[in-house]
Amino acid sequence: MQVNYRGNRHPSRRYFLLGSLAATASPQIRRTPQRRMLVMLVDGFGPEYFEISEMPNLRRICREGAWKIGRSVIPSVTNVNNASLVTASFPDAHGITTNYWFDPKTGKFAEMESAEFLRRPTLFELARKRGLRTALVTSKDKVRTLCARGVDIEVSAERPTREHIQFAGPSESMYSAAVNYWTLRAARHVLKHSGVDLLYLSTTDYMMHTYSPRAPESLEHLHTLDRLLGELVDDHPRLELYLTADHGMNAKREAIDLARILSAESINAESVPIIRDKHKVHHQNLGGSAYIYLKHSADLLKAKALLQNTPGVEEVLAAENAARTFHLDPARIGDLLVLGAKDAAFGDLERPREPTTVRSHGSRHESQVPLVVYGRKVDIATYEYNLDLTRKLVQDWA
Repeated sequence: MQVNYRGNRHPSRRYFLLGSLAATASPQIRRTPQRRMLVMLVDGFGPEYFEISEMPNLRRICREGAWKIGRSVIPSVTNVNNASLVTASFPDAHGITTNYWFDPKTGKFAEMESAEFLRRPTLFELARKRGLRTALVTSKDKVRTLCARGVDIEVSAERPTREHIQFAGPSESMYSAAVNYWTLRAARHVLKHSGVDLLYLSTTDYMMHTYSPRAPESLEHLHTLDRLLGELVDDHPRLELYLTADHGMNAKREAIDLARILSAESINAESVPIIRDKHKVHHQNLGGSAYIYLKHSADLLKAKALLQNTPGVEEVLAAENAARTFHLDPARIGDLLVLGAKDAAFGDLERPREPTTVRSHGSRHESQVPLVVYGRKVDIATYEYNLDLTRKLVQDWA
C-alpha cells in the first residue's frame, strides 16, 4: 500500500495496519465487491459554480456518464437535503424539515442534528440487509450525527480521531477550503483500503458562503476538489458515482426579521430561520426561508396577508399547502412557510430590516443543483430531485 497524503509515501506499520484492520472489522465485508458506489454531496454546489470553475475531471465524468440540472428539496438547506439523500425519501417521510426546530408544545428550540429525529431507515441500514459494507465521510459533524445510523465506518473532518488524522492529515479549520480537501483525502483512503461497497461523502459550503463563483479563492477550491475527485475515481475503474448538491448559493442584500414585522401589527409569533445551526460564521443565521409559529391561530389570515405584501417576501404558504407542495411533515413546520426573494434573507435582528452582505440559501432560488451519474447506465430524464439519485439506487437493489 503506497499513498501520498501530506507527502507520506511510506506509511508506518501502524498506518498500514489501520487500513488492514478496517478492511476486516466487519463479518459482512465482501472481499470482491460486485459494485462499488460513491454518493457525493458537494455542499452549496449550485450550477453557476460548475459553469464557471475549471473542473476537467467532473466535466469528463459528466461527458462519459449522464447529468442534468435538477432540484433540491425545499427548504434548500443542509440537514433537509442530506436526510433526503441518505433515506432516499422526502421530508414528509423522514421527518427532517429544518436545520433548527421549534416545538410549539414545549416552547423549546432544538438543532435537528440527531438521528432520533429521523423516521426512515438510512442507506446504510438498507445496505446492511443486503450484506453490503458502508461508510460515511463528512466535513460537517452534524451530517454524521444526523445520518450515520447503521453505518460501518464514520469519519468527520470536524471531529477527527487520531486514526483519521493519521491517514488524512492534520485536522483543518471548518472555516477553510482545506477542510474539504481533508474530507476527500479521507474518503479516498476509506474507499481504497476499507473494503466498503457504498460510501456517502458530504462536504461543507463555507467557501460558497464566503466567495462568489468567480472569486479566485472559489476557483482554486473547486479546481482542487476536482483534482481530488479525479484521483478518487481513477482508483476504481468500475466505480459508480452519484454526485449532487444540497442547495446553491446567492448573495443577499437585505435581512428581514419577520417576527418584528408581525409584531408591529400586534401579531405575536415566533419566526424560526430554517438555516440556523452552529456554523454561524457561514451564514450569520440568515437564510432564504423561515417558519412562522403564531401564538394565536386566529391571526393566520392577517399574518399571511401582511407577509405577502412585505418587500423581500416572495411566497407565503399555510402549513397544509406547504406540506403538500414541498413534501414536508406538517407536524414539524410552522403555521406558515415564508420563502424569500433572491436577494433577501430572514433571521433575528435588532430592527425589522438591516442591510447585509451575507451569501446564503434556503429559498427556491437556491434549489437548482447538478445531478450526475457515472459508471451506471441510467435514463437521466427520469431524475428530477437530488434524492432521486439514491431513491433509484435503492430501487435497483430490490
